[in-house]
Amino acid sequence: MKKSTENLIAFLENYNHWRRGSYLHEQPVPEELGQRLDQAVDLLKSMTWQPMETAPKDREFLGVWGNSTDLCDKSVDLFCYDKEAQQYVWSNYGSAVYVPSSELFAWMEIPKYEP
Repeated sequence: MKKSTENLIAFLENYNHWRRGSYLHEQPVPEELGQRLDQAVDLLKSMTWQPMETAPKDREFLGVWGNSTDLCDKSVDLFCYDKEAQQYVWSNYGSAVYVPSSELFAWMEIPKYEP
């Protein structure tokens, strides 16, 4: 089971203090260190815009879209994939809006709230 982000941060801070020579911090178990580094990499990947070719078709995600090369003319919305229409769609006040693939530029996971 993965630890919360808060626990991950505490673990990595402890490791860094130990690595820098602090005798007040314990040396982590190498296997756990590897697992926590994998978790940190996964977390960073989930917070990074990725190319649309890698967008999921089984869940909602944040997408950047627009029909212009002007950076100020881009929108970020919640998207999902409609298997029947074979297009990405977002909801606009209850109506499905299909966005052409050429107008979708990047996607990222929806950040999760951890109380």
